[in-house]
Amino acid sequence: MRLRAGIWFLVMLPLVAIISGCAQKEGQKPVAPPPAPAVSAVEEGKVLFEQKCSVCHGLDRATARAATKEKWASTIKEMQGKKADWISDADAAKILEYLSSTHGK
Repeated sequence: MRLRAGIWFLVMLPLVAIISGCAQKEGQKPVAPPPAPAVSAVEEGKVLFEQKCSVCHGLDRATARAATKEKWASTIKEMQGKKADWISDADAAKILEYLSSTHGK
């Protein structure tokens, strides 16, 4: 009788451990951070304008006037020629979008 109780105990102990391990609640899953807000072309253009154009002259000088989109494009193209590879065509397009939307006629 004692032997049977001992065997029963040895069989039940791992069984109870397995069942209790499976029954544990899962911890809360980490919440993914919210996606970064989309940056508009105008905002991106402003950042590029501040980074690229301030190297050579003050930003207030560049934005002291209002011009047409075509005039801004001409000015940006001229500035691209002054320092090779400093302002890419993609950057120039974003800067143009910023200048024409905020300082355009």
